[in-house]
Amino acid sequence: MKIQGYLAVDKADEARYYASEAYQKSLSEAFKGQTQDIPLKFPKGLGAKHPFNFEQIEKAGKKIGLLNGAVNKLTDSIMGDFTIEVDDQNAQALIDDFIHQANFMTVMRSWIAEGVSKGNGFLELDLDNSLVRVMNANNMYVRRNKKGKVLGYNQFVGNLKNFTVAKKADEVVPFAPDEMAHLLLNKIPNEAYGLGYVSPVMVALEYYTSSEIDKHELLTRKAGAPIHVKVGVPGEAVNAKAIEDFKTKLQYMNNQTEWVSDANVEMKVIDFGDIGKNLEDAANHDIEQIAFGMGIPLVLLGKANVPEGLAEAQSQTFQKFVNSIRLVVETTVEEKIIRPLLRNNKLDFIPKFIWELPSDKDKNEKVMRLTEMIKNPFLSPELKAAAELDIANILGYEEAAKIMASPKEAQTQAEEDKIRQEEEEEIQQPEVPGAKPTANQKAEVKVQAKAKHVCKEDCKCEITEAQARDMTLAQYVNITEIAGFQYTDYLIKILQRLKSYQFEELAATDSLQLAEGLLPAREIEKLRVILRNGFKKNKTIRDIERDIERSLDLHDRTKTVDGDTRVTLSSDKRPLVIARTETVRLANAGLKDLYVENDVKQYRYLAALDDRTSAICESLNGQVFNVLDGQPGVNMPPMHANCRSTIVGLVD
Repeated sequence: MKIQGYLAVDKADEARYYASEAYQKSLSEAFKGQTQDIPLKFPKGLGAKHPFNFEQIEKAGKKIGLLNGAVNKLTDSIMGDFTIEVDDQNAQALIDDFIHQANFMTVMRSWIAEGVSKGNGFLELDLDNSLVRVMNANNMYVRRNKKGKVLGYNQFVGNLKNFTVAKKADEVVPFAPDEMAHLLLNKIPNEAYGLGYVSPVMVALEYYTSSEIDKHELLTRKAGAPIHVKVGVPGEAVNAKAIEDFKTKLQYMNNQTEWVSDANVEMKVIDFGDIGKNLEDAANHDIEQIAFGMGIPLVLLGKANVPEGLAEAQSQTFQKFVNSIRLVVETTVEEKIIRPLLRNNKLDFIPKFIWELPSDKDKNEKVMRLTEMIKNPFLSPELKAAAELDIANILGYEEAAKIMASPKEAQTQAEEDKIRQEEEEEIQQPEVPGAKPTANQKAEVKVQAKAKHVCKEDCKCEITEAQARDMTLAQYVNITEIAGFQYTDYLIKILQRLKSYQFEELAATDSLQLAEGLLPAREIEKLRVILRNGFKKNKTIRDIERDIERSLDLHDRTKTVDGDTRVTLSSDKRPLVIARTETVRLANAGLKDLYVENDVKQYRYLAALDDRTSAICESLNGQVFNVLDGQPGVNMPPMHANCRSTIVGLVD
């Protein structure tokens, strides 16, 4: 077992190294040794010759059930149930969107199956449009230089029988190295292709199919109860015509036929002896060779009845073998797909593959153990909180798990809340009912003028642009606590609303809207993550603006009227507009949901009054509306882009 474990790790490390960008780069820069690719002679220039007939492997898989089952078993074991994670929410949203849009999990299985059977899986990539598709390895060829660096790939779509030089341009499709993810399984170092796990057992497969044909031929003959007839007297010549006549009669023999012959004719059924058993033993031997060659324990193919301990040992060895293949798959996906995808979006993080996600049974068992542990009255608060958090994560209560805190974190939060409350008590309150401060102004700004607020000597009504951008979200959208509600109540509702919010004002639904600057689905998902992170961490408007500017691919907003296209909002101004408008929209939508849930009937519209207040917000300021009638753009913020207004519930 120690030797097997060592070999598995060594093979895995070797596979990761040969698939890495560092290895590919070092080939052209440092190594002196050259590769020995055998070029395809006809058609010339396609690339390196295949090490074996890929098409023959494909045909064998279609006709031989044992082979098809073995390939599926190995492919399914490699795929398992896994996820790809990265320590950045924007990057994670991008990866999740790509996997969904490209149907990557389904495509990946076909790609791995090609690698298992033919040793080479070719995946065409269009990362900009989240498109991937598996190419048939039969027609794919690798072009490399003498040091082994991949220069590109060629697909031959023509017919060799009718091939001409004139047709080459139409029958050869070239691909750049970054347009193809080449999965090489069971690779021999310095070779352009992998061998896979079927080619090494082709001889055993041929013997197996031959034994099966012979065995079934024998069964067919035996089922017909063939009869051997001796005609004539031993030692005497027999007339050939008499033999032919008797042979003809035998052809019409059936169960209803009664036979009578003289003493010179002897009839008996042929006894095949042990030939059937010999053929069966030969077939079982061939199956063993196929299973061993492909690294699949016989117990997994249902062909062995072994003790439980031996079966477990075989399964562990097989799992090590599978893990070594997974490393090759993982490295190829990381280097050829995930990291280029992130770099195209100005992100550079190393993804983490998590294989063998727990089943529902495993989850239920863990939840039961954690639940029993929580019941222990002597359990420390820290362990109890950790157990509750684990349960929330297992059951998929994502938002609850993120909001839950350990006792230590809760204590820290309580201290921060106490400090914030003391600071708010020092703030001069508005003198007019319904007036609304826009910031906690302990340091500089005491209160912003509201309605007919009369300024005192030390009042600083004017909030500068820079000061507004440095406000936290809680300050900017004025998420103040009213009787019976806490900030966490608001936050949960906002996050719940954000989870299902469709961003109708920003999301493109067709190519025309994309051309006008609205955002595709993957950009919307990145924005969702940015805003969720902003609300949870109470970031400033400036921070969110920077996150949007760094992560989103924004273009000018344009509008075409009578064939004339004009820019309505430049790309450099959009991050701030989106940050302001969407935070206000989500905050007020969350407040409305909270009011509905807690039977708050009415709210007052509160505008941020200064020289930048819009006419519509100024006209609505102080008006009271029914909560159920609240509609953004009608009587609830945002009424327009850059809107700073909010609503406050009227509680008796």
